[in-house]
Formats: sequence, C-alpha cells, structure tokens
Amino acid sequence: MCATWRKRLISLYTSIVCFSGLIIFFYSFSFDQEQILFSLLLAIGVVLLNYYDIKLPPNGNGTSFDSSLHLAVLVVFGMKYVLFSLLLSTVFIFIFQYKKMVWWKHIFNFSMYVLMICSAYYTFLFFDGEIRAIDFAHSPAYIASFVVYYTVNALIMAFYFFLNSSQRMYVIVTSIVKETIFEYMIILGGAVILALSLPFYPMFGLAMFTAILVVLSIIFRKYSYLYEEVLKDKVFIEQLLNALPSGIIMNDKLKGNYFINESAVTLLSLGKKDIEHMLNERQKPKENKAFWELFLTSSPVTNKKIVYKTLETKTFLMSKVQLKNRYDEHIGEITYFLDITEMEQLTKRIHQSEKLALMGEMAAKAAHEIRNPLAVIHGFLAFMNENLAENERKQYHIPLLLKEIDRINAIVEDMLLIAKPSAPMLKETYMETIVQDLLFLLQHICETKKIAVHVRLDRVPLWIDPKQMMQVLYNLLHNSIEAIEENGTICIYSDVNEGTYNMYIYDSGRGISKEMEKALFEPFMTTKSSGTGLGLTIVKRIIENHGGTIALHDSSEKGTTFVISLPIGR
Repeated sequence: MCATWRKRLISLYTSIVCFSGLIIFFYSFSFDQEQILFSLLLAIGVVLLNYYDIKLPPNGNGTSFDSSLHLAVLVVFGMKYVLFSLLLSTVFIFIFQYKKMVWWKHIFNFSMYVLMICSAYYTFLFFDGEIRAIDFAHSPAYIASFVVYYTVNALIMAFYFFLNSSQRMYVIVTSIVKETIFEYMIILGGAVILALSLPFYPMFGLAMFTAILVVLSIIFRKYSYLYEEVLKDKVFIEQLLNALPSGIIMNDKLKGNYFINESAVTLLSLGKKDIEHMLNERQKPKENKAFWELFLTSSPVTNKKIVYKTLETKTFLMSKVQLKNRYDEHIGEITYFLDITEMEQLTKRIHQSEKLALMGEMAAKAAHEIRNPLAVIHGFLAFMNENLAENERKQYHIPLLLKEIDRINAIVEDMLLIAKPSAPMLKETYMETIVQDLLFLLQHICETKKIAVHVRLDRVPLWIDPKQMMQVLYNLLHNSIEAIEENGTICIYSDVNEGTYNMYIYDSGRGISKEMEKALFEPFMTTKSSGTGLGLTIVKRIIENHGGTIALHDSSEKGTTFVISLPIGR
C-alpha cells in the first residue's frame, strides 16, 4: 500500500469514528440541571486521573483510571451523567493541551469514548442489567458491558495502528491485548470498588476515589523516579565492570542469577549462556576442570594461577571473595581473573636475561682464569706436535688434544661474546649484499652437498651492522647446511609489512623436535656432538641489539623456517 493511499485511509477512518461518535452522542445525550454538580465533579475527576496516571516500572507505562469512573457511574446512575461529564472533561483537556495535541485528536478521543460508553451501556441493558446500586445477581450484565467496553477500545485502536503500519491485524490485536489486559483488569477492579460506594455517598465516594488515585499516582511516580535512578546506577556500574580488563563472574545466590562481564566472555571464549551452563553443571567438563572447580569452593581464594586452554593456552591469576549484603550476610561469591599470559612470558624472559647475565659474569671471570693456562697448554702441545715423531704423536693423541683445546677456546670466545656483546655499528646496508657475500664463502660446501640455494630478497635499505649480521646469517646458514644430509634446498626470501622487514630462511632438512623447539634459544642447548649450544643464543642477542626479533616460524619433517624481523628506518 502506497503512502498516499495509506494517509487517505487513515483520514477516512478517523472521520468515520468522529462522525459516528458525534452522531451517537447527540442522539443519546440528555441534559438535566440536577446532574450538573455531580457531572462537573466527575469531569474534574476524569481530568485529574488523566494527568495523574499510575506509572509502573520497569517499563514506566502510565495507566489512567478515568475508565473506572465512567464504568462505575454508568452502571449506577446511567449514561446521561457519563456523557455530560465526558463532554466537560474533553473541553477541559482541550483548553489545557491545545498546544500539545491537534484539535482533531481531541474529537477522535471523545468519539471513541462515546462509542465505548454507549456500547457498554446498551450491552448492559441487553443482558437485563438495572441502573441502580450494584447487584451481583446481574453479574453477567456487568461482565458483558465491561468486556464490550474494552473490546470496542481495543478494536478502534488496533485498526488505527493497522492503517499506520505494515503488520497484520491479528498481530496488532494480540499485541494490544497482551499489553493492556492486566491493566484493564485493575481498572475494572477500581470500577467495582467505586460502584459499591456511589449509591450511598455519591459525591464523597467519587471525591475520595479520585483523591486516593491521585495520591497513589504521586507515590508511584516517586517510586518510578527512584527505580530509574537505581537503574541508571546499575547501568553505569555494569558499563564500568564491562570496561575492566579483568574477567568478573558474580554469583548472587539470593536471586539465583549470575553477572558476567564482557571481559570474562572474551577471556573464556564462551557466550554468557554457555558460561552459566558450565557453572550450573554439577559434573564439570574434563577440559579446564581446575578452573571450573574453583567456582564450587565457597572459601576465598587469593591470586591463584590456573592454566586455561582454548585454541591457545592462557594463564589466569584468579581470586574469589564473598558477596555480602548491607547486613554483612553471605549471599554469594565474586570471582575475578586476569590474563597474565604475557606477564608470565615476560617473567620467563627476565629469568632468561638473569641467566645470561650470570653466565656473562661467569664467562668474564672464566676468561681470565682459563685463557692464560689454556694458551700455555696449547703452546706445549703444538711444540710437541712439531717435534715428536708421527708414531709418538698418534700414541699420545696430540692432534685430538689440540682439536679439543681449540674447541674449549671457541666456547670461551662465544661466552665472552654473549657476556660483552659489542654495540652494533649501524650503517645503511642492503641485506641482499650481505647474503651474496656469505653465499660466496659457503659456495664450496653447498656444491659438495648438492644444496640448491634460492634467494629472493626485497631491496630495502636497513640500518644494521654488516659484520654482526654476517655472523647471524653464517650461524643460521651453517645450521641449515648441517641439517641437510645431501640434495637439499635452502630458500632465503623476505617481505615488508608495516615498517618491518621480515627475512625468512628455509631449509629442507630433518626439522627440529618439539622438545628442542621450547628451549631453542637457551644457552648450551644443542643436538650436535661437536656444538657448543651458544650459536642461536648469540644470534638472538645480536638481533635484539638491532631492535628486531628472531623466531622459529615453522618446523616439520619437510623442513625448518626461521624468520628475522628488523625495523625499517634509522
């Protein structure tokens, strides 16, 4: 339905309702001077109850009890009082709200109430109801008139909403009934109470009923205001808790519910419903059992480290405190946990640095204590190697002794390099140039073992120390050559990503075991019979002095790839 036709139908519908209501009003209306005072009081009550409606949280919808006045007076004194008071109240409301609401809406509301009142009145008479003090012998008449009053109201509003929206009529009617049936039952209860008192004290009963509802409206408005303030504070606290990096899970045993902040959802990689399901299960899942069992304990927990595994392994620092009300009664628990995975890794790096510092101190002391006597021993063995006969050299294993002394000297030199690494002398250099110079030195070994070397490096100027970087690449390529028995491949390639130069060194060797991967860069970790276990430690130290990182990118039976990341720019 196009917008133009919709507007025309709405105008036609409102016109029909208005004309129908006005015609029925003039047909049914009768004026009596005796009814002026009571109708005026009734009109004032209608106006007051329209303004002082009852607002009930949490939605804050207003419930007006003007229909209670209409229905009560209708069954006790008849329709003439109700129609006259309706006319007066409409005039009063129009005077007070002429700037807030257009004139035709006042006529529409007036006509709708006329249709509701007249329908209820004639229905009451049709079921043999008598206009007098309420008599429960005529209960079917009261019930029928009340139902018709509500039904006419619901249908008029439903059809109006139907023309203003694209929803089906059935959906709109169902929605209106669900939202208003409970409020209408309360209005009917008020109408019955007022109808019981009207025959005895008409003016006083009407005034007291209106006054009581006005006082209740003021009380409920204050209550709604306080509720909104508490709700604002609750929303503010929830936003504050959701903004915290710590996961927080609050178990309110008094209400039987949980509060789970957004950080807990993120850290646990679970939805809120999934977390509640985990907490409510008696048998905890096998995965992360220690984490979920902590929630079962009622005793406080302070700073307990727990490993939590999802797609990645995390370390949580967990604490648990009691939740108490204002009377200091235990009503639940608050559990909060913080992801300290990076902190744990940083602690390990600090321990590693402490180990390296200690080793450096030992190396510095050992250099003075070992190198001098080592030089003396090497000198005597070299002299004996030159002067003894060949059979005597073999008999005393002089060449083997010289080889082992050279190995000890290499270890001492590497330890001194770790202990006192020289600051890199940075200058603008291309990594491709260093690699080409190094491959020229290793060309003979590669040809002997039939190793094909492929180089594809981005030509990006880097501020590095060429000599130290040559040492880094030599150690890595030498390890790659040793990992390949024969007929292998070494690939050296790079990429540039957001100011970082990444160089990858791949070899098709036998790979690195999972046990070795964990301690690959630690000192003295080696699988070689003749290795010192300090090569990769020195490599990592040099790269870090350049402001970069080195890591094992991938390793399997098909080969191993290391990645060196260096900053671009001075």
